[in-house]
Amino acid sequence: MKAISLLVFLASLVLFVGDAAAQAIPPNPLAPKGSGGSKGRNLGGGGDLGAGVSVPKKQTVVVQYIAVTPTQSWTNTSGKTIQARLLAFSGPKPGEPGPIEVIREGKIRLLVTGRKEPVEYPIEQLKPEHRAEAERIAKAAAKGPPGKEGKESAADASASSAKE
Repeated sequence: MKAISLLVFLASLVLFVGDAAAQAIPPNPLAPKGSGGSKGRNLGGGGDLGAGVSVPKKQTVVVQYIAVTPTQSWTNTSGKTIQARLLAFSGPKPGEPGPIEVIREGKIRLLVTGRKEPVEYPIEQLKPEHRAEAERIAKAAAKGPPGKEGKESAADASASSAKE
């Protein structure tokens, strides 16, 4: 009897070990490609779905401002003074005639010394003499850039006011 139970035990052991050896072990989907037992499984699927990753090309953007005054002092009604250049909001293309817009919707545009971006500032908050100067420059700039005829430009108006 012991021989039969030993024989049954050995047969079941062989069947158990054989069955375990035939079992398929799935690869680890988190293992990087080419590491050990993953057999190079790709996490991205494997088929070509027509979609891809494109890296945008770097483009340089050039921003040009039209300065209508040199750097000068601008004082608000509270007495705070800044050093800035008066900039135009818009103007004609270089060499073409047309108006230069200095005041838009009650605001002027200033490029403050040390800053990269211009700021829009309400003209009503400027000291009366600086407000009058900005309005005079805007009036001259509305005629357009100086041509060969020698028209007064916004820069000329600013320079003449500095002399006064």
